[in-house]
Amino acid sequence: MHQKATKKIIMRYCIFIWLLISATTINTFAQRDTVTLNLKNVPIAHVIEAIKKQTLYRFSYDVELETLLKEKKVTVTATRQSVVQLLPVIFDPAGIAYKVIDDNILLSKKNSEPEAIQSHKTLIQTVKGKVIDKESKVPLIGVSIVLINSQPLLGAVSDANGMFSFKVPVGRQSLKFTYVGYEEFTASDLSVISGKETLLNIEMRESVMQMNEVVVKADQDKDLPLNSMATVSARQITTEDASRYAAGYNDPARMVSAFAGVMATNDSRNSIVIRGNSPLGLLWKLEGIEIPNPNHFNNGQGDGGGVFSIISSDVLANSDFFTGAFPGEYGNSTSGILDLNLRKGNADKREYGIQVGMIGSQISLEGPLGRDHKISYLFNYRYGNLQFLNNLGLLGLDEGQKPPIFQDVNFNIHFDTQKAGTISLFGIGGISSTGELNLRDYQNEDHKMGVVGMKHMITLPNNKTFLKTIVSVADQYDRLEEGNLKNDEREMTDSSTYSYPAIRAATTINHKLNAQHTLRAGLIYSHLFFNIYGKQFDPPSIDADGNQHPGISRVAVDQKGTTGFAQAFFEWKYRVTNTFEINSGIHNTLFLLNHNYSLEPRLGLKWQASTRSSFSYGFGLHSKVEPISVYFSQATAPDGTTADNKNLKLTKAMHHVIGYDLSIWQDLRLKIEAYYQYLYAVPVTANPGSTYSRINSEYGIPDSTLVNDGTGYNKGIEVTLEKFYANRYYFLVTGSLFDSKYKPANGQTYNTYFNSKYQANLLVGKDFKVGRSGQNIFSINFKTLTRGGFRYTPKQMGTTPSGQHYLYSVASDTYTQQMPYYLRFDFGLKYRRNNPRYSWIISLDIQNLTNRKNVISYESMIGPNNQIVPNPDTGIGIIPVLNFKVEF
Repeated sequence: MHQKATKKIIMRYCIFIWLLISATTINTFAQRDTVTLNLKNVPIAHVIEAIKKQTLYRFSYDVELETLLKEKKVTVTATRQSVVQLLPVIFDPAGIAYKVIDDNILLSKKNSEPEAIQSHKTLIQTVKGKVIDKESKVPLIGVSIVLINSQPLLGAVSDANGMFSFKVPVGRQSLKFTYVGYEEFTASDLSVISGKETLLNIEMRESVMQMNEVVVKADQDKDLPLNSMATVSARQITTEDASRYAAGYNDPARMVSAFAGVMATNDSRNSIVIRGNSPLGLLWKLEGIEIPNPNHFNNGQGDGGGVFSIISSDVLANSDFFTGAFPGEYGNSTSGILDLNLRKGNADKREYGIQVGMIGSQISLEGPLGRDHKISYLFNYRYGNLQFLNNLGLLGLDEGQKPPIFQDVNFNIHFDTQKAGTISLFGIGGISSTGELNLRDYQNEDHKMGVVGMKHMITLPNNKTFLKTIVSVADQYDRLEEGNLKNDEREMTDSSTYSYPAIRAATTINHKLNAQHTLRAGLIYSHLFFNIYGKQFDPPSIDADGNQHPGISRVAVDQKGTTGFAQAFFEWKYRVTNTFEINSGIHNTLFLLNHNYSLEPRLGLKWQASTRSSFSYGFGLHSKVEPISVYFSQATAPDGTTADNKNLKLTKAMHHVIGYDLSIWQDLRLKIEAYYQYLYAVPVTANPGSTYSRINSEYGIPDSTLVNDGTGYNKGIEVTLEKFYANRYYFLVTGSLFDSKYKPANGQTYNTYFNSKYQANLLVGKDFKVGRSGQNIFSINFKTLTRGGFRYTPKQMGTTPSGQHYLYSVASDTYTQQMPYYLRFDFGLKYRRNNPRYSWIISLDIQNLTNRKNVISYESMIGPNNQIVPNPDTGIGIIPVLNFKVEF
């Protein structure tokens, strides 16, 4: 009986609690949905404020409505009446449209075009895009967008999907984005042209500001990386910068060579040296997943660059570039990362672009697929042939050498589903070839590279978590064949064929706990296939005893198989206050070929000392896998036995970075970073008398057995003074002083090949408004690149017992000498004509304006009178590139 009575009491108590909660919920809902008003002949703005005080509703509207809401008066009388029922009474007489989305009421004028646009006699164009939360990627509803300095003010409000669209005059325009609880964001000096609509993707950061704290505005750091977990040595690269910089050829790698601590290796290639590191350490990513080297005419195994980028900047969205202490999600790199994104095609309107020029031609297409505007496509094809430049005598190709020919294609098909998130099918691909045929020898060179992938991104129902999954299939194929011609018969001396198909998958989950805490974790797996064969010819030589060794052909590598590469990471962003944040993380790497792994902690700290200045610190342990061919390269020992490098471990680098940022004024920024990088487990030759280290290699595979006994360091300081584009001009001044050293197997310390000691760049550009309406633009851009020369090892001359002379090097002379300093001036002119339905551009870029022949390398030889004569290999001279492009 007692138990039954207890059960009844508990049941009655539960029913009472349920009824209480229900009544409270109903009462709360009624309180938030109904109002009592007695307002006579008052401005609509007063009515809005009264509703906001009694309910949880929030009103968002175009700025052009502000005057109307203050001037138009209404009378509203209601007793506990639904707000939705009152909306027609309040807004219909004023010609104001309204839409209710949850707690948001969006207001807009019923006429489709603002009066300022209707009366405008100048050209206009649509600016549209999407506004999302930077951490959770959730669309933001009701964000106010204002066209700065428009009279009267023009603007829009983001809808339920975070989308906005409105028309603005053609020219340079700036937009301000404001939203309750979020930091204000300004998109400055956007280029609005008549031939294409302007598409934006805006990410706003939720404020954690408490009372009396420093207010931080997002427009203070216009180069802040897209990756919210990045703290130091990272910046955003924009497509407009890629097209603006002189002689950039719309190439992302050539563009970043103007940044502090980054150096171009020579005039003809886009390979870059970052903080004294070899180009081998650069990682390329596209749409969030690793890709093979996306450049035409790469030099082979491990090369991070080429002559031209396969990815056209016309298809790129804003992307990130990292030079050290990377966030936790990045692995397989020890020097730098180019994390590229493809833009979406216009989902509302078909647009086209055609370009013809001295290097080649390209065509681009984009637009909607279907009538519901949920699917868009973007396609770009380019064909290039350097025959024209060679005919002008600008390339200096040898007689019989074939001018380089290349083709590439880029595409992105984007699906915006109602419930399943967004899906993108993307791809890039390129082929390139060149060669030479003379009376004595021949050479053929072919390169192919391609990636096709799918990216799926979905926001979970809690609106705080997104899940991103990417799957890709890639292949990189390089073939080189060299030989001699004897009696019209080909005798092959060198031959190599390297094929690297790969299947990759990556998944990332990101959860925003609140404005202060964001967690991110992910898994990455690469299944690597390889079919590699390398045969090379060792020329005849003479040793110190006078023994002659005939030239021989040997197989350096011959292997076929598969292996895997797995990575996992976890990151935590903690915004302690609105002025101090901590980014921490850990990355784990496992190379399945030899089961070598690396556990890598990451840390970033940033303190906003004032509205104008900030301090930062970054730390990271990083590792990198060598090209597969290095692990299977065959080395022959003196006793005739062969061995490979299959057990070679991951190369590792520990990065420390300290930074200081100062906004001198709104568009002028000073940035200083000091860094120290310690490299260890670097592959070096097992021979204790050798000075070989992979630190000095740009590409290729070694011909000896390697061990992970090498070390090295890079240390330096970088300064950037940048005037962001505003008032129709910009400039960028960068400089770096650094030291780069290494230790091979003999334990001695030497300069690295890339230890040029200093680097400095200057970029400056100015736009001029021309034409009656001032909506056509004439641009002048200038760029200067300079650095100390790379290193070389001087040769000594010896004499054999038989009196023959030969050249040899001494270990103590390794990289003691420096080539002449590198200096290049680039110049660019551009004129854009905007017409009502199309625009056209004519541009002239001149690389190496002064025709300076920079020394790339030295090859010593024995000259007359038995003197050692350095034989410099110089880069190409002046290269003018004229292009004409139409967009419509």
